[in-house]
Amino acid sequence: MEKSGVTPERPGSGRKILALYVLTLAGSALWLLAIALAPFLADRIPRLAAGLYACFSPLCHQIPERSFVFFGHPLAVCARCTGIYAGILSGLLAYPKIRGFAALRLPSTRFFLLLSAPIAADAAAHWLGFWSSGNVLRFLAGFAWGCVLPYYFMTGVGEWLLSRPPQREA
Repeated sequence: MEKSGVTPERPGSGRKILALYVLTLAGSALWLLAIALAPFLADRIPRLAAGLYACFSPLCHQIPERSFVFFGHPLAVCARCTGIYAGILSGLLAYPKIRGFAALRLPSTRFFLLLSAPIAADAAAHWLGFWSSGNVLRFLAGFAWGCVLPYYFMTGVGEWLLSRPPQREA
């Protein structure tokens, strides 16, 4: 009997999951690099920096006071978003040790709720006017949540890739 949330091992599935992992890891690293590159380029190549900031503006409010400063300019996203993206990269780096590439499994709901609680509590407390946390706390709350996200992404996209019929060679 198949356990819920587990994709059984199929021939070639490990290679597909590994390829997805490598592409996701590279994309996450480039994403974080772009976040840090915007302030680095602000005084060197302003038009390119402005383009990078513009790329991230639909994803983040970019309030300077809520962002870490790098090379005298705010990062391209706020501290909470920086934490989420850093957490995603960290979760991906831990993925091979924790999950491997043979089968896909979702983390337990308890694990998801545990790592989601800090960002939910921080955002709710701010919204309700209880407190406004500093950038380090925002980063840490985002980081905790970001660490769990790759496990859902890898499982969802991995299952989609494995469910596609094999392509015929022309």
